[in-house]
Amino acid sequence: MKSARVLIYSMEGCPFCESARSFLRDKSLDYEEVHAPPGSSQWQEMKEALGTGVLPQIVIHGEPVGGYAHLVELEASGELYRKLGVSAPRAEAVIFDVIILGAGPAGLSAAIYTIRKMMKTLIISQDVGGQLAWTSDVDNYLGFSQVNAAELVKKFEHHVQSFNVETVLGNSIASVQLAGAVKSVTLEDGKTYYGKTVIIATGGGHQLLRIPGEKELAGKGVAYCSTCDAPLYEGAEVAVVGGGNSGLEAALDLVPIASHVHLVSLTRLTADPIYVDKVTRSPNVTLFTLWEAIRVVGDKMVEGLEVQDLRTGEVRLLPVEGVFVEIGTMPNSRLFIETLATNPKGEIFVDMECRTGMAGVFACGDVTSVPFKQVVVAVGEGAKAALSAYNYLLTRN
Repeated sequence: MKSARVLIYSMEGCPFCESARSFLRDKSLDYEEVHAPPGSSQWQEMKEALGTGVLPQIVIHGEPVGGYAHLVELEASGELYRKLGVSAPRAEAVIFDVIILGAGPAGLSAAIYTIRKMMKTLIISQDVGGQLAWTSDVDNYLGFSQVNAAELVKKFEHHVQSFNVETVLGNSIASVQLAGAVKSVTLEDGKTYYGKTVIIATGGGHQLLRIPGEKELAGKGVAYCSTCDAPLYEGAEVAVVGGGNSGLEAALDLVPIASHVHLVSLTRLTADPIYVDKVTRSPNVTLFTLWEAIRVVGDKMVEGLEVQDLRTGEVRLLPVEGVFVEIGTMPNSRLFIETLATNPKGEIFVDMECRTGMAGVFACGDVTSVPFKQVVVAVGEGAKAALSAYNYLLTRN
């Protein structure tokens, strides 16, 4: 494509400067660059000419257009190519009112509310269901005494599909640009989508044991949520893997339900003393500290758990029907760590209205710092995020 003159004021080590350069290279647009680190004569000239000292700054045909976020907005609207005096390489992009990242309970709940508010909505997700897909049955969701997790996911999905919402599934997100009036989401296949707001509902992932039999028997005796699945093991012998707060809380959930609980931990118990005291005093708990889970045994359902003593090498088979993996979760927030405020675990900080601190960007569900990773909590947070996004757009118009 024949390009017009583009000038960029930039500095080394500036991520938005590099994003602007990459953006123009990807669009096959030539540009000239002026390195203008703060305090330099070039920076002073830029500040006097453009009235700002913020980098980067892009000038097209002598007209200042702003920084990287402004470039994205201009490209999404097609205005960039008009300013350059060249033909757009494709039709002008659709700009959604909201792009929802994730199709678990939080994301799907958000979609219901954005659609009912007549917001043009796009859902982008690898799959449908999120962590709920790892659960067998749910008996703590309002309105259902017990429901198969897969069936609950289908109900959520069908509810959203009844509104004919646009959905992109099965493609990983390569990058996001959240600053500015128009945000962009680029997928691994190279397609870019634009939205006035973004709701991050990418959820979290259970840390896995990564041992033989775990993946094959997930949802068939291997569980990752004692709050959800403990009632299914009434009178059964079970194992809990994990010696931190999550592991001991799971053991305490199971103590009044299961016939016996085997608690397996690679280390000595690291949970809060109150949990350690309650577990060690429970008559139907056997502790395996400094033992490692090495294999989940079973064909169609869990039939046992092999554990190995880290000190002697001894291997035992625990005859259990359920294995609760409680070694922690990690939020799916990698794409947002450098842009949004997070806690040490990588969970995105949000306020009571699911705002992230960046204008037009909201987050909900297990990817956030909101406590209690439960389906009903995620659904409620999704609704809040959607209503907050709607109110944000109202104040901008």
